[in-house]
Amino acid sequence: MKKIQQCFLLVVACAMVSVHASGVAVCSVSSTGTAFGAFDTLSGGNKDVVGTISVTCSGNVGDAANYVIALSPGGGSFASRSMQAGGSQLSYNLYSDGAHTLIWGDGTGGTSTVSDSYSLPASSSTRQYTVYGRIPGGQSGAVAGDYADTMLITLTY
Repeated sequence: MKKIQQCFLLVVACAMVSVHASGVAVCSVSSTGTAFGAFDTLSGGNKDVVGTISVTCSGNVGDAANYVIALSPGGGSFASRSMQAGGSQLSYNLYSDGAHTLIWGDGTGGTSTVSDSYSLPASSSTRQYTVYGRIPGGQSGAVAGDYADTMLITLTY
C-alpha cells in the first residue's frame, strides 16, 4: 500500500498520521528551505546555494524504509521555476545533483526524483538529502525586492 505525505518546501516541519504495519516503517518529510540571499543582477554569474530535505522513518529495527521524494514545479514550470516579488519575477531551479544537471521534480518532463531504500538501523532514522538551487545569471530585468516561491514536497512510501 502506498502512503503519501506532502508538505511545503518553506515549511520547517510537517507530519502525517498513519497506521504502522509490521515490517514497514512510517516516514515523514521536512525541509529547511533554500535561501538564495542577495542576488546581483548585474554580475552575470549564477547564484548557487544548497538546502536540505530530511526524511525521518520510524518503526522496528529492520523494518523496510522505501520512499520517493518529489517536488512540485512551484511558480513557473520545471524547466524554469519562478520566484515572485510583486509583479516582478526571477527564474531559478532546484536540482538533485551538485552539477545542476538533474532538475528535481516529479519524474515527468525530464525531471528526476530522489529515492532511498534501507532497513531501519534503530527505532527511528533520519536521512538528509541536499537540494541544489541555482539562479541563472543574466537576469538584469529583475527589480530589487524580496523574491519567494513555495512548492510541495511529496514523500511517497
